[in-house]
Amino acid sequence: MARKPSAGELLLGGVIIVMVAFVATQVIASPGRSVTGKPGRTLTGRDSAGIATQYHAQISRKRPRYDVPSWLADVHVARLQAVAERDVAGLEPVEPLATDSVQRLIEAARQGSYLASMLDEDDGIVTRWRARADPIRVWVQPYSSSRRFSPEFVGPARRGFTAWNEVGLGVTFAMVDDSLDAEVHVMWSDAMPSIGQLGTTFRMTASSGWLALAQVTLSTAYDVYTVQNTARHEAGHVLGLGHSPDPRDIMAGATEGRQYVITEADRRTALALYALPPGDVLGNRE
Repeated sequence: MARKPSAGELLLGGVIIVMVAFVATQVIASPGRSVTGKPGRTLTGRDSAGIATQYHAQISRKRPRYDVPSWLADVHVARLQAVAERDVAGLEPVEPLATDSVQRLIEAARQGSYLASMLDEDDGIVTRWRARADPIRVWVQPYSSSRRFSPEFVGPARRGFTAWNEVGLGVTFAMVDDSLDAEVHVMWSDAMPSIGQLGTTFRMTASSGWLALAQVTLSTAYDVYTVQNTARHEAGHVLGLGHSPDPRDIMAGATEGRQYVITEADRRTALALYALPPGDVLGNRE
């Protein structure tokens, strides 16, 4: 970093917008409810239009604090419609897990991880990707007109994501050059939602509870090392992780952006998260 940030500039990932379980609410589910589709069922034109309407309504409510370029909004809507199609066809099932099994997993993770504090922060909601053989496709914007952007940021941002591939979560990241093919889009900005903020992540889930897409915005106001460390932090949010109270962890909420290692606590928390089903695991929304 060219200079040491002031106390007001220590936020690493202060804004995470999670839009939970809306993709197919116009189709077969209410928000927060798991979906069990039926073989052969397909999305109707009315369903697809409802998804687009909900998406744009959600985005409108987040402005001006968060916005999406029109081309990316189109990509998001198409992605959500495709995921909803799989939902209603029963291709994205959530395997039930007994309440006592869930509680045992959470209790076992209390030592050596920050899962409990993360769940408290997220109101007991688990948000993660479905285990899959094919990687999560990530596109990093190769050029930006944002002030202080450098092409040298692109490679480190990509490496920030692929660093998580060694954790063994049942999902991995792969970089793609086609933005229309991506499920995760990494953009650049010199104007972040909060002063001194280094990055922010926006996520959406399907009605089944699995993550469907994410958008990351990285600040161009810092050096290449901070960019890579921030990308690694935001990639953790893309996976579904929340903040750690320990400033040594890559997922610490307050930092100077110098954490460059996924710690054992980060790894344990991620593994515990991916052992849990998506949705409300603490019963806070019953």
